[in-house]
Amino acid sequence: MAVVAVIIIVLLGSNGFSGEKTYTVKKDNFESVISVKGEIQGKNAILISLPDILKKRDLRIYEFQIKDLIQEGTKVKKGDWIATLDIASITQQIQNNNDDLERRRAEFNDAKIDSAIELTKLREELKEFTYDLEYKEVELEQAKYESPAYQRKVKVEYNKTVRQMDKKHRDYQLKQLDLKVKTRRIEDRYDYYLRRDSLLKQAVVAARITAPKDGMIMYAKLWGGRKLRIGDYISQWNSTIATLPDMSVLVSETYVEEIQITKIAEGDSVEITVDALPDKKYAGEVIKIANIGQELNGIESKVFRVLIEIKGSNPELKPAMTANNDIILKNVSDVLTIPRECLFSKNGNDFVYLKKSGKIYKKKVIAGTENEEKIMIKQGLNENDKILFTPPKNAEEIDFYKSLALN
Repeated sequence: MAVVAVIIIVLLGSNGFSGEKTYTVKKDNFESVISVKGEIQGKNAILISLPDILKKRDLRIYEFQIKDLIQEGTKVKKGDWIATLDIASITQQIQNNNDDLERRRAEFNDAKIDSAIELTKLREELKEFTYDLEYKEVELEQAKYESPAYQRKVKVEYNKTVRQMDKKHRDYQLKQLDLKVKTRRIEDRYDYYLRRDSLLKQAVVAARITAPKDGMIMYAKLWGGRKLRIGDYISQWNSTIATLPDMSVLVSETYVEEIQITKIAEGDSVEITVDALPDKKYAGEVIKIANIGQELNGIESKVFRVLIEIKGSNPELKPAMTANNDIILKNVSDVLTIPRECLFSKNGNDFVYLKKSGKIYKKKVIAGTENEEKIMIKQGLNENDKILFTPPKNAEEIDFYKSLALN
């Protein structure tokens, strides 16, 4: 037995066995991907937003707090309750407006009474002048039997009274117009508060948000990616409360960091898996990339919103399911690849440990694109070369450009 053991040791030593784990270089299909988490949504959705009446400037309320909100994922029918907005600010405005309305109503009534009194007074004055004019007409008629001097005197007084009468008519018309304009101005202010009273009462009703059609409720997202919740505020600048997604066409909404966003483009293929359905894979395509980055909680760099359309009909997928999106950047067949752990680097140079003819060599290579598992090798290795996973104790250096004999 001892002789057999010695023979085995000799044979192993003569074959250059050193105990290192090796990898045989081969040609393979190479796929470069970016993996990002996402959320399943409907591509198209009906927005449930702040009602238009609550956006009106005359309301003088610029944001509303959500007091109550239906549970996300609830299936609703058209007209069903969705959310309730806090109306405390509306009721306060109604009270203030009522005070203004009463004051304006009193001003309007006073203006109408004052106008009527003043115009009545002017009409009485016109009536008195009418009597004077009639008297002057009679006097002028009788003066024809008097001397020419007296006739001229009566004629002058008559003409003077006519001019005064004309002036009274003009003054009356001007005053009537002036009072009409002033009364109209006061009436307009009164009408404004009257319309606002109606608007505020309609706003109280509109604060109860209902579904515009049948569907499943999904909460809207705020800036930063967080979903809306009770206590948040909405306004005309951020008005969406929830959505009713159309699940006939699905998308995976995801966010890609700015360092990688330039690598992807619309039309890139995507392989999608869903946490809830781990045994299934879905094909997708990048259909939209945001032009402006944003900040998300937990991520230091800015991210860009990316929409990936899921191909085909997939009734098993539900809104808000977590999706794993592998965005395929490059898909190349029949290229040399090696495991990532087989490539080493020093001073900016990439190299491998090549095992050949019973010896181990430290050999420089030129690497290409990489993914999470493999790296493409552009130059420096041949198919069926054996390389090491871990550095050996001793390795001979090979000048890359003078190592053709080993290839």
